[in-house]
Amino acid sequence: MESQKCWLVWSDDLPDGDVVVPVKTKDGLAIACRPGAMTQQTFDDLNAAARHLIGVGIVSITDNGGKPPERRE
Repeated sequence: MESQKCWLVWSDDLPDGDVVVPVKTKDGLAIACRPGAMTQQTFDDLNAAARHLIGVGIVSITDNGGKPPERRE
């Protein structure tokens, strides 16, 4: 299996009202974040968490046909 990646990027191009938007790419999952919506430390910590979760196999990026995952309470 090919290595998967997930990373956060700052973007001013998010739709009005959105703070984060996931974007599936050929290289993995990019999560676009609105500048000023979180601290740099939170941004860096989330990037580290994403790398760890994918690196150890707890999370995998799959193509689910564009549907959001089912919510579990």
